[in-house]
Amino acid sequence: MMNRYAGWKRAGLFVFLAAVLTLTGCPGKSEEQKITPPLKIAVSLADMERDGNRMIREVMNRRKREEKVDITWLDAKGDPAQQEKQLQKLARQRVKAVVFQAVDPSSAPRLVQQLVQKNIKVVALETMPADMPVDAYVASDHTRAGELLARFVDRALKEAAGQPAGEGGSSGGQGQGAAQMVTPGSQLPSRRPLNVMILAGDPRDNAAREIVAAARNALQANPQVRVVEEAQQVENQPAMAARAVQQALARWNNNIDVILAVDSRLAAAAVKVLKAAGLDKRVLTAGVGADKEASRALLAGEHDAEVDNRPDLLGQYALDAAAGLARTGHWQYDTRVASGDYSVPARIVPVRLIQSSNVYLLQERWGKELAGQKGGGQEQGSSQSSGSQLQGSQGGQSGQAGGGGQKPRTTLRITTREGKTVEVQIQGEVERIESVEGGGAGQQQGRPMGGGGGAGGGAAPGGPGGGT
Repeated sequence: MMNRYAGWKRAGLFVFLAAVLTLTGCPGKSEEQKITPPLKIAVSLADMERDGNRMIREVMNRRKREEKVDITWLDAKGDPAQQEKQLQKLARQRVKAVVFQAVDPSSAPRLVQQLVQKNIKVVALETMPADMPVDAYVASDHTRAGELLARFVDRALKEAAGQPAGEGGSSGGQGQGAAQMVTPGSQLPSRRPLNVMILAGDPRDNAAREIVAAARNALQANPQVRVVEEAQQVENQPAMAARAVQQALARWNNNIDVILAVDSRLAAAAVKVLKAAGLDKRVLTAGVGADKEASRALLAGEHDAEVDNRPDLLGQYALDAAAGLARTGHWQYDTRVASGDYSVPARIVPVRLIQSSNVYLLQERWGKELAGQKGGGQEQGSSQSSGSQLQGSQGGQSGQAGGGGQKPRTTLRITTREGKTVEVQIQGEVERIESVEGGGAGQQQGRPMGGGGGAGGGAAPGGPGGGT
């Protein structure tokens, strides 16, 4: 009897344990079930070799683990057909959202339609596909970028007239490591209105069109400037920009005073043409994008201004949109943009005007590449001159003989009574400086220029040949 009771007891215990395990499952399996696979998104870029797109990729890759997303990178290499083939394969990869930067804006609506029909969320990056129901639009502020190009011209005109240039002030070599020799205003001719050329980029690109429209409108409101040339470059080809600049210079007998470009690559092409023609110190240049080459030229004093479209923020916001849409179908946008019959949720990235006075803002992005431009062991951030002083300082090199055969470098910083500042670097030591005003010359030997010595010449040469 006791044996039978013990047997029933063991059987009951076994049934109880089995029921508990059935309800709760194994501890290991429970933990495995809580681990969800990362969301799959794709990023289709027009050309991965562009500096801005490299920055976007770097930003997204840094955040993908914390966002628990798996990113498939698609590089179209500037080929619309290749981009279409890459996007057609995404449906089989269970991708939930795509960040889409179109190679060819004219074919973008058809590609977006294919993605939407496959229930893939679409985040348009920088270029809005015409009349298409994309789920998100992330772009830099194209209108403000155009306005800043015009603001750069207005600031240079104020410098030339000896007026305060407004916030940001002169760009006359006050930035860290800047090698710019003259202020933009001192390069302008005395002739008014100024002749401005616009390199308008690809006419199919709505971003380029918005930049040009904003710049043109702002310039037309200024009676001291006139837009005499506006050239388009299909696919933003630098070679087309170079030819356009050469032709414009020939038509206007080299009397082009300012060249504004919607893309850094177009601005860089213009700078090369101007250098070859010996006009780089007579013609002001400004672009949009602040890529590596343009930033180097800016720091070296060969280029005058860039509008930074903040690819770091573009990458952040595009990932926020794609991850949010893939996970919940929603994302945190701050405005809406009209696209034909649709109102698209959007996030617009603020832009900023970069000149030699604030080029240090780009050094965090291109630090290693820009470091080599500082040159000569000179210290950064030298103190600004006060009053109307002309200072001669040895640029970080010994003036003694036997120093490897290199001559000392002297930095001259000139401040006029009107507040203009010009910084010039000279190989060798300064023996004598002459201030010329009204045809008279008075010798000054490295001391403050006072009295009748004049805020005179040398600070900002005038005329078409102005500059250094």
